[in-house]
Amino acid sequence: MSTVALVFIIVAAVAIVLQMVILLALYKAMRQTASRMEGIAGRMEQQTTPLLTTANAILEDAQPKIAEITGNLAESSATVRAHVSQVAEATGEILERARVQAARMDEFVGSTMGKIETATEVLENRVISPVRRVQGIIAAVNAGLGILRSTRAERKSRAARAGQDEEMFI
Repeated sequence: MSTVALVFIIVAAVAIVLQMVILLALYKAMRQTASRMEGIAGRMEQQTTPLLTTANAILEDAQPKIAEITGNLAESSATVRAHVSQVAEATGEILERARVQAARMDEFVGSTMGKIETATEVLENRVISPVRRVQGIIAAVNAGLGILRSTRAERKSRAARAGQDEEMFI
C-alpha cells in the first residue's frame, strides 16, 4: 500500500501545485484587468468632469428660467380656466335663450296653424258652400234654359220640316 499511497500523494501534490499555478495566473490576470479598469476610470473621469461641470452650470443657469416658465404656465392655466368658465357660462345662457325662442316659435307656429284651420273652416262654411250652391242653381237654370232652347229649336225644326213636307205633299 505504500506505493499506492505514494502515487496518491504525488498526484495530490501535482494537483495542488497545478491549482497554485492556476490561482497565480488568475491573480495576475485580475491585477492586469484592475489596472486597466483604473486607467479607463481615470480617462472617463477626465473626460466627464468638463461635461458634468458644463451640465451643472447649465442647470444652475436654467433653474430660474424654469421656475419663471413654470410660474407663467400656472398663470396661463388659471387664465384659460377662467376663460373656459366664462365661455361655458355664456354658452349655457345662449342655449337657454335658444330653448326659450324655440318654445316661442313652436307656440307661434301652433297658434298660426290653428288660426289657419279656423279660417279655412270659416271660408269653407261661409264662402265656398254658398258659392257651390249658387253654382248648382246656375247649373240648374242653365240646364233648364238649355232644355227650353232645345225644345224651341225642336219645334221650329218640326215646323220647318212640316212646312217642307206640306210643300212636297202639294
